[in-house]
Amino acid sequence: MKRFVTNRRRSSSMHYLCLKSEILEGRSKVFSISDNEGLKQDVAVFNIGGRFYAISNTCAHEGGPLSQGILENTIVTCPWHGWQYDVRDGKSPHPGGDSVKSFKIKVIGDRLYLVLLPSG
Repeated sequence: MKRFVTNRRRSSSMHYLCLKSEILEGRSKVFSISDNEGLKQDVAVFNIGGRFYAISNTCAHEGGPLSQGILENTIVTCPWHGWQYDVRDGKSPHPGGDSVKSFKIKVIGDRLYLVLLPSG
């Protein structure tokens, strides 16, 4: 289920997403985020061992939804054509592979915030 996030900002580049408990271990959740100019992008947030990682939800190949992909350790495989990305940095695990944007997640108490500026 996609969640739309607006006006729940801690600062201009930090967006409240949800409580930590809303993303189960080994699972993901997608959020539609609006930046300061009103441009929207879908971000997939993954919970791996209680650590949270965020990448673009859109595969670089043909736009498949990465949040619906198969997650093994820190590698997500796109459900459409099998392209793979490391959820920690958005990079392909094989040489020469394409990357997707990655974003930093801040955990404050039991809440997750996304830093909108890409980290990768």
